[in-house]
Amino acid sequence: MSDPINNTRKAYIAGIGMITSVGADTDMTAIAIKAEYSGYRSGDFFNQQRQPMTLSPLPRALFDEVDIHIDEGAYYGAQYDHIIKMAFVALSEALRTAVSRQFITAPVPLILALPEESVKKNYIPIDLLTRNLLNQSSLHLKPEWIHGLSTGRAAGIQGINLALRALYEQGHDYVLLGGSDSYLDDPRLDQLDKDERVLAPNRTDGFAPGEGAGFLLLTRHPGQALSHNGNIIGLSPPGMGEEPGNLHDDSDQPYHGDGLDQAFKGALTDNHGNNIHTVYTSMNGEHYWAKECAVAMLRNEAHLQEKITVAHPADCYGDLGTATGPVLIGLAAYELLKTDPGPASHLVYSASDGPARAAVRVEKIDARSIATQ
Repeated sequence: MSDPINNTRKAYIAGIGMITSVGADTDMTAIAIKAEYSGYRSGDFFNQQRQPMTLSPLPRALFDEVDIHIDEGAYYGAQYDHIIKMAFVALSEALRTAVSRQFITAPVPLILALPEESVKKNYIPIDLLTRNLLNQSSLHLKPEWIHGLSTGRAAGIQGINLALRALYEQGHDYVLLGGSDSYLDDPRLDQLDKDERVLAPNRTDGFAPGEGAGFLLLTRHPGQALSHNGNIIGLSPPGMGEEPGNLHDDSDQPYHGDGLDQAFKGALTDNHGNNIHTVYTSMNGEHYWAKECAVAMLRNEAHLQEKITVAHPADCYGDLGTATGPVLIGLAAYELLKTDPGPASHLVYSASDGPARAAVRVEKIDARSIATQ
């Protein structure tokens, strides 16, 4: 669960950036999801039964339009190229408003969501990713302020705790948090196919491997947060849990959904009343994930509105891996800012293949109610 010392602190969203198979930026992605547009495609990868896998790739033309110098290094390929370029696009969008308003006056710490250790061998080498991000001067990064969190899908939400410490204990004005990921790599897809997890014409219990990036610019200054109709978005300290009955090969424990319930309870520690309008979930279409979502919602129903909405955008853009948490938070924040004035809260959670589970309350706040910091 979250550190109780930090329960009164909030990170305010000062920028959102994302790129997915259904949108080249935050606006396009959010609009496409609202319209239930699908980025699913029969891909160029085939499973062991010679059936085409259902994937959710970005259009290749998008990558040709990203004009940045890349230090390729050894064994450079399409997956590495995509991860670097998607990260650059999403980071640039997340920084855009603060840079245009001349709020950024010093390098910004970056917390990167990374794959779990068992998956890292099929991911871009971390030094190659960070080196290329540091090479882009417009991103305002500093090498000693880049921190990786290797817990997979849950990392982007877990990282909010690190962001809060950087903002309130280390005195940074801003922190960048996010991830960039692509499943479109032969060894990675081969392993998922061996585990019978990828959607295909002959397989319905599976997910569409996707690619995308999501980054958030967080601040401790409410006056420098994104605003709309006098409202801003605050992130409370996240709740975290561990699920013993996870998908890792070495897990033989029963799967009860206790880890996600623990994460919900941590995220809702100081929440009063049944004011959660929507639960944004990392569920990707595999049947496995439905049980823990139902368990966590049932055990925490006192915080949920009676007609609760469960949003699972992976139905549109596929599974985004390490980008999942930041993209979900960005979508929840976007929806809150665009709705009618008034208080509202969403709950966002993400679950890794391994034990890590994380959830965070995303809250619309009247900026006038907060003392200027």
